[in-house]
Amino acid sequence: MSEILYGRNAARESLRARRRHIHKIIVAENIQSSAVVKEILELAEQSKISVQRAPRKKLDNLVKGHQGIVLETGRYPTVTVEEILKRAAKSNEQPFIVALDHIEDPHNLGAILRTVETVGVHGILIPKQRAAGITSTVVNVSAGAAEHVWVAEVSNLVQALEKLKRQNIWIAGVENVSTAQSYNEANLTGAITLVIGSEGKGLSRLVKETCDFLVKLPMRGQIESLNASVAAGLILYEVWRARGFR
Repeated sequence: MSEILYGRNAARESLRARRRHIHKIIVAENIQSSAVVKEILELAEQSKISVQRAPRKKLDNLVKGHQGIVLETGRYPTVTVEEILKRAAKSNEQPFIVALDHIEDPHNLGAILRTVETVGVHGILIPKQRAAGITSTVVNVSAGAAEHVWVAEVSNLVQALEKLKRQNIWIAGVENVSTAQSYNEANLTGAITLVIGSEGKGLSRLVKETCDFLVKLPMRGQIESLNASVAAGLILYEVWRARGFR
């Protein structure tokens, strides 16, 4: 089953990552040359991937917002929780994992994946049901970062978190409640899974009960919470800082 990726950054990062099969690349006939476009064509030549030139209207019929580049690819390569743990061990690092508790907005998911890749998270857990998956829109919003991220789709998020706890990994939920510690005061230095709640609802009851502790972001304004991707970005950088920016 083929998928369509679009946008210059998404195309370049997919080619750089080399994690999924790319059937062909379609480039608009009148595309303006740039450093990114040149790199895409060079990477395609190195990997012996077919490049087709086509009228921009043909690309418009495939997808909107393509920026003159469309990739026909294989499915997004997911991994298992065990593979994420092995990746951390191979890097000789304490596991740094993110779990998403039913994030439904693909734009939020894409933004989170972009930060996840930037700070060196070993892998991310996403529920198979009632949650946004890794679509072409998500890859595009992430500026292609999603192509480098190791994603495990889990049938039951609570069970997956319990499995991580048995591996001596702390589970820290992000929730703006009175019992939560301020994120800059919590101990975020060891093996950790950061759990981000869904838009509006936050963490579900069972997921919250599974967490070892909760962290929150100090707020002084009138609104009650931040956008999920913004909150995730702030706390992910705090975890990375606590780990010495390694």
